Amino acid sequence: MSDSTAPPARFRATIEYDGTSFHGSQLQPGVRTVQREVEEALGKLFDRPVRIDLAGRTDAGVHATAQEIAFGPPPGWSPEELARALGANLPDDVAVRKVSHAAHDFHPRFGAERRRYRYVIAEGGRRRPFLRDRAWIPKWPLDGDALARLAAAIPGERSFERFARAGQPERGTRCRVASAAWRFDHPPFFFFEIVADRFLHHMVRYLVGTSVEIAAGRRPFEDFERLLAGEAASRPVFPAPPGGLYLTGVRYGGEWNSGPGIPWLPAEAHRR
Repeated sequence: MSDSTAPPARFRATIEYDGTSFHGSQLQPGVRTVQREVEEALGKLFDRPVRIDLAGRTDAGVHATAQEIAFGPPPGWSPEELARALGANLPDDVAVRKVSHAAHDFHPRFGAERRRYRYVIAEGGRRRPFLRDRAWIPKWPLDGDALARLAAAIPGERSFERFARAGQPERGTRCRVASAAWRFDHPPFFFFEIVADRFLHHMVRYLVGTSVEIAAGRRPFEDFERLLAGEAASRPVFPAPPGGLYLTGVRYGGEWNSGPGIPWLPAEAHRR
């Protein structure tokens, strides 16, 4: 006889997606989103409406290799069976990497300790049509030493209001950045990787875009210091294009749900 007082089952899943044709991850009326696609696929399998929770919101055109979601399944499903069935019902630009049991009170957003993003740049300045929605190719030569100095100034806890399109009134604009660095060890690609407890809207894209402008000599270095201090800069911040940005991991209980790599890049570019 089943225990009617037991909490309902809860699953968590790690999914990846190419964000090019999505209007972001979060559900929005009348447009294609990752949440809508996953909920519709689960609804077909469960024969009932399903609402999922996500670890975080990615904007239109932004990709994820390790978005974490959670939802309540009906009785009778195992994680392995659901992973296979869900994978068969998702569109080609979304994939499920793994499904597992979760605590009944697990929430992928509120339970996350840290999130990791990686931004990909391809140097050279020439047009690369096959990278158009996967990396940014700036038109200007960049000073790698300047990029490294800028990244070194980012870690710590402070308000990132000047690097955000919009704040979150209920949570403020303060973020605790654990690490931020540029990597140049796999030309023609180089990466900006940042780990923090939370991110504001467009925060990574503004950090990258402003850093690239400074490293290209198109904006004074002092602008970055002013922006980090919450002061106005010489002109508004510049967002890097969304196609180069990837959510590559979320950490729970000291464990990342994925490594930092990006699937389409050569294996050498994944090494830390």
